[in-house]
Amino acid sequence: MKPVIPIYLLVVTLFLAECKTSRPTTGKAVHALSASIETQNFLSCCDFGTKMPDGNPVWCEASAVLYDNGTVFFANDKDMPAGLSPVLTKPWKSLADSTVRPTPLLAEAFRTARKYEDFASNKEYVFLTTAFDRVKPGSSDWDSYNTILYWKKGQEANPQVLAPERGAKTSVAFRDQLGKVLTQNRPAFPNGMPYFKVEGLAVTDTLLLFGIREEGEKFDKFDYRVRVVAVPFFVEKTGSSERIMLKNNWRIVADFDPSTVAELPKPLALSSLEYDRNRNLFWLLTSIESNGQLDAYVWTIKPEDLLNNRPPTLLRDANGQPVHFNHKAEDLTFPDAHHVLVIHDDDRTNTTVGTQTRQPNQAAYTILRINP
Repeated sequence: MKPVIPIYLLVVTLFLAECKTSRPTTGKAVHALSASIETQNFLSCCDFGTKMPDGNPVWCEASAVLYDNGTVFFANDKDMPAGLSPVLTKPWKSLADSTVRPTPLLAEAFRTARKYEDFASNKEYVFLTTAFDRVKPGSSDWDSYNTILYWKKGQEANPQVLAPERGAKTSVAFRDQLGKVLTQNRPAFPNGMPYFKVEGLAVTDTLLLFGIREEGEKFDKFDYRVRVVAVPFFVEKTGSSERIMLKNNWRIVADFDPSTVAELPKPLALSSLEYDRNRNLFWLLTSIESNGQLDAYVWTIKPEDLLNNRPPTLLRDANGQPVHFNHKAEDLTFPDAHHVLVIHDDDRTNTTVGTQTRQPNQAAYTILRINP
């Protein structure tokens, strides 16, 4: 007579077998991230009615955001009048409080660099890049559009310019290297990409990574892209001072086409790249600005996959639908283990949040709740 297996033992056995077959060789369970929009609101770059010297209103087109130790740093990609700065801070706990004014960071380097696009940070340093989208041949007038600033955490009053030579006012020296590496698989431009736009920046312990949104012949003749360029960096110490230096082996590590996901609108292009140290994930934003349509989508990818040109995973909600914003999302950051703060640059569009309509001095933001 064959022994009878109690039903509860059979259930347990099947459960354990399923767990075993659903785990990778590391033994760690795999969980797919999902997200939901927890809240949306506006923040202000300056007081309502603030004007530029020419009499036009100041527009808050916030394109970069970073959470660090209870403080939210954000940057406007438009110039600000004297006495203000395009780089500002606000306490995280009062982000939604419109009566709490942001604090402008008034160091000269913050006020002279132009068209900020993305923050990044690791355990020691904060980085902030501009778009690198223009230079003027034979002149240094537009060199400030080609600037990467960095500072040790907590020392934002003393930003330094990332450059190969000491004392440089901009990072324009890196523009040729970026332009040359972007010609990979682009035979039409053998001598370097004439035009490109950086909109993403991420940093690990050893790599600085640039996200490319646009590239082509010139500012009004280009293709939208999701490409990532990586370059190693190191800290050079001299006496009591130290500075960050880049190595010379720039390479394209990712070249992704979002149009392969048929359910998404076109054309989507990269608008942010961030490294999430706690989850060991890179996060990407892709956005669209076409015929009045503003929207953006979120992606995640493991470092080993990003660095080997594998496709990212689209972030979805609990119902399997893509998470999106109806805003042109430009950067994201991680205020805690369960939330992602996304900043929106809606250009000069009067977008809405609930019943509120955006004013020129405001930028919309979204807080996502991440599960698990």
